[in-house]
Amino acid sequence: MTTPQALSSRRRGFIMLEVIAALAVLTVAIASITPLFVRHTRLVADSRRERIALEELANHAEGLAVVAPADLDRHLAALALSPVTADCLPEPRLTATRGSSPLGEQITLRLAWNSPARDEQPLTLVTWVTAAEQGRGEAR
Repeated sequence: MTTPQALSSRRRGFIMLEVIAALAVLTVAIASITPLFVRHTRLVADSRRERIALEELANHAEGLAVVAPADLDRHLAALALSPVTADCLPEPRLTATRGSSPLGEQITLRLAWNSPARDEQPLTLVTWVTAAEQGRGEAR
């Protein structure tokens, strides 16, 4: 016959085994979830950088849309990043090229920064200065 003290000792051993099993399951769960948190943090940071870069390109495109065609080359050469973009993006590089297309004068703005995806494939925004806008710019 077992005494109450022997049952209590067995119960304590069983509880200790339950605690060890629960800790093992918890450790596996935390180890599985941690990479998801790290990836989420990187995606949020990349998304923020891309949003800032898009805003920068859009601001430059809007500014170039009101420039007279005769002054366009001077404005393209003087393009500079805003302080916010320069601070938020690692080693940003802004380039602008001018060309012609059936729609009018084409301006291509590219913004790249030190990131594996953005070095090979910079963020690009293309805008056109149409003939009507060119005439309006010259009338000033």
